[in-house]
Amino acid sequence: MLEKLVARGVKTTPEAVLRNSFKSLNENSKVDAMFTDTTFKSVIGVSGLPFKVPAVLQLLKSRDVSEYLLTQAENGASVMVEIESNGSVSVYKSANGEIQKIEVPAEIKQKIETLLSNVSNWAGHLNDKGEHVIDLRTPAPGPHFYVNLLMGNRIGFDHALQTTPKSVVDRLGRGAFRSHAATQVLATRWDMRQEEGGFPANRQFYLVENYKKIFYSADPNDCNIESATCTHSQNHTIIEYRTKCGLSIKRTIFILPQIEGLPLATEVQRIEVTNLTDKERNIKLVYTGMFGTPATHAIFEDVLYTNVIMQSSIMRKDDGSIIAITPDYYPEPFREDMRFHTMMVRNGDSLEFPKEFCANYNEFVGNGTLEDPENISKLSNHFYRKGPGFFALASEVKLGAGKTAVFDNFTGLSSNKVNPSFNEEVFKKEVSNLVDKFSNAGEVEKALEQVIKFAERYSSFMQLKTEDEEFNTYFNKNLPFQVLYQTFVSRSFCQTQKGYREIGFREIQDLYASMYYFVSMGEGDFVKQLLKEWCSMIFEFGYAYHNFFWVGKEPGKWSDDALWFVQAVYRYISLTGDIKFLDEEVEVAGTNPAAKRPVYETIKALIKYSAQISIGKHGLPLLDNADWNDCLKLDNDFIDGITKEKLYKEQIAKSGNSDEPFESDYSESVMNAFLLKVAIDEMIQLSGEKGDAEYKAQLEKMSSKLFDNIQKHAWKEDFFARVLFNRFKDGKFTYLGAKGDNLSADPEIDGSYFLNSFSWSILSDSADEEQIAIMLDRVEKYLKTPYGLKLVTPTDLGRVANDTATGHYFPGDRENGGVFKHATMMATAAMFKAAKTVKSKELAARLANMAYWMVDLVAPFRTMSNPFEKAGNPRFCTQYNNSETGENIGPMLSGTSTWLTLTLMSAFGVEYTTQGLIIDPIIREGEQTTSYSVNTGKAVYNITIKKPKGFYRSADGNVKISVDGKEIEGNLVPLFNDNKEHNVEVLFS
Repeated sequence: MLEKLVARGVKTTPEAVLRNSFKSLNENSKVDAMFTDTTFKSVIGVSGLPFKVPAVLQLLKSRDVSEYLLTQAENGASVMVEIESNGSVSVYKSANGEIQKIEVPAEIKQKIETLLSNVSNWAGHLNDKGEHVIDLRTPAPGPHFYVNLLMGNRIGFDHALQTTPKSVVDRLGRGAFRSHAATQVLATRWDMRQEEGGFPANRQFYLVENYKKIFYSADPNDCNIESATCTHSQNHTIIEYRTKCGLSIKRTIFILPQIEGLPLATEVQRIEVTNLTDKERNIKLVYTGMFGTPATHAIFEDVLYTNVIMQSSIMRKDDGSIIAITPDYYPEPFREDMRFHTMMVRNGDSLEFPKEFCANYNEFVGNGTLEDPENISKLSNHFYRKGPGFFALASEVKLGAGKTAVFDNFTGLSSNKVNPSFNEEVFKKEVSNLVDKFSNAGEVEKALEQVIKFAERYSSFMQLKTEDEEFNTYFNKNLPFQVLYQTFVSRSFCQTQKGYREIGFREIQDLYASMYYFVSMGEGDFVKQLLKEWCSMIFEFGYAYHNFFWVGKEPGKWSDDALWFVQAVYRYISLTGDIKFLDEEVEVAGTNPAAKRPVYETIKALIKYSAQISIGKHGLPLLDNADWNDCLKLDNDFIDGITKEKLYKEQIAKSGNSDEPFESDYSESVMNAFLLKVAIDEMIQLSGEKGDAEYKAQLEKMSSKLFDNIQKHAWKEDFFARVLFNRFKDGKFTYLGAKGDNLSADPEIDGSYFLNSFSWSILSDSADEEQIAIMLDRVEKYLKTPYGLKLVTPTDLGRVANDTATGHYFPGDRENGGVFKHATMMATAAMFKAAKTVKSKELAARLANMAYWMVDLVAPFRTMSNPFEKAGNPRFCTQYNNSETGENIGPMLSGTSTWLTLTLMSAFGVEYTTQGLIIDPIIREGEQTTSYSVNTGKAVYNITIKKPKGFYRSADGNVKISVDGKEIEGNLVPLFNDNKEHNVEVLFS
């Protein structure tokens, strides 16, 4: 009888067999083990580890150690290597129920001890600057773990939202590089492996001496390498090697900030090669990469096409040296973006350019491999009439004893996206300008310093000082940078996102957090520019494009999109007091010729659409294709916004009633109802400040009616529903989410429970205190796991639709019961909000403690405690945790970091209003002092919170707040515009 075993069904683990075979093994000892065969009865294991690592696999990489251990494990025996506290190892064998200690040959024992000597540093370490310092020769915990994010800076230049360059760089310097939108400068890699987000030749180089390769940048385990480390910093990466033949090599990778007259996107890699010997050496450096194709569609359909439409090309100086190598494309539209690579060689006072190139990957590698190519001693300098965009440039230097040669490499792209008169002459001029500027000594260093200083200025908006130094470093250094990066890139690019997903409308959420940082730098006008770009994606009727790169797509298919815009505008006006922004004119999506209207009218239109037109039988907004949760596609026959608008106009033409809603049996999104209520309530405040009493009165009625409908139709005894159904005429299914919905996939749970219904009912002021307490019980009982709050309990959505999360993912993954960390941070924001306002102090403490518990699970540096099981990235939030294993799963870019920032601002008590700063903190029960600074761009507030141990909040009336030594009434701190520092003390008693 055949037996089928599947990963999620196999309960026997090698670690369990190891512990069973060696009964004396301490139950608290961290172990790693591997089955010797598929009988699953014997194992090879290692005990005494600092955390679980792939130690056995590392041991088996050594031929001598592998032969010894596998020989001991013959005939069904199990073998365990035990690491003792002093670093020495002992080896034990378990066979036929007997355990014996083995005398290991001295040379084998020494090799085992050497291989396991640095286990605690296999994942690297985070230093006090928030940098990840990594040994290149250790195993990787996961595809995202050793990755850095780089970005350019186009603030003040046109179309910054879509034209800001971005890169992903792994610890070996590999990865992809994009310029505007989804345009690849350096090619991504189209295969099934997550680990390689870019073509493997990208940013790599070889050193050749005496016609022989002595070094390859992506092969740190080469026998000539003595040490190899990588340091990932905020917006730049440094990789350093030392060779046994006496060379020191340093690589510095970053993206240039935009400079007028230079290409749209330029990435720099400075390579410094130092001769540590006492002899002069002739060293040749060969630099490689793969340019991205402009014919992205053909990657899926016709790779041959991507080859035959291009030819190799170089730009030369008068002396024949190469200023740049560039692919030359035939179809005119593909000449709108021109890629290039330039190498400058500095040796002492001399500046030279290469005189060798190769434009054919197969010729370069020959019968060898990328790590050891055949044709490296002399590049062919041959022009090819077709082929992928591979390039190699080579240059040789005479390197004196103790001297350093510098190879500055610039990879970039010029484009018509920011220059309507762009042509080949403009391209050559921009490259020439780049070469002229950076030929000057010190310019690369200045550019890097500018990059570093910008990151420091940006993050200075809020600097934290708690009793947790690791948390402070993360909050002050890495969290701001991820929020900055996502403002321009969001979910469209990261290590494992190899496709061309566009910027989604709802990703305006990233601006919710980054606007505070921009305004603190004096870049309020830039925030307005970004807001207008999103606003221009909203149609006259009030629905929005779901995503866009230059041209909007999927109008009105996702029903939550436009609603997110109101929160962004409200936050901006609360932050800046710029109520006149509502009167600024913005283009209307879908109009030809382009029409304009004020931001205020755009918001009116989207509220009318979501509150009065696109609603269901219970008066709540329609779900359409899906709302925030893309995997909640419950109406297979949904229609998009354009179709709905057309049908609605036909409907009211027949009825003569322009006030009636769209008639349908489509489902209603309760989450959208909450988002709509937030939008309406925020516009009540803004219309009041604007002096529009008539519209304010309309909105107040609208808010009251919506609240009543939510309470009447969406509250289902123990939870708010997630969706209301209208199409099941037999009444079998009337709602999704909450007790009794008949859609639970867990026989132990009566109903399904969605975290977002809890979160947004609180964030929209739709839940009363009793409802919050009831829901919190359900969250703790059904959604809380050791690895965070699940998005949803097991739910059989296949009973009502066929394209949902439960049809796409295994239970525990992503939207099918995974810990969707973006959603968990919305939940923590809701918990802190409720903890400040509910009357019950006990309930408030429960909410705050759960919020901090969840924050600690999301904070990425916590992965360092168990890196090979938690994986993820220790500096940047990933999007998901598997709720069964705790593994951090990509993508690496997500709303998690944005909402983590917002939730921590709430926890530390920072809320901007046009009247002043509201200071209303809830700090951890165990902490007695928390300090932080807030830079508004017009003044700096140094805020110190002191309390006894335990739960304290302002609502209980036991707090005194003083500003510059003077006690104030309440907790509204005035707005200062004097560019001075002011001290605020919050004292609980």
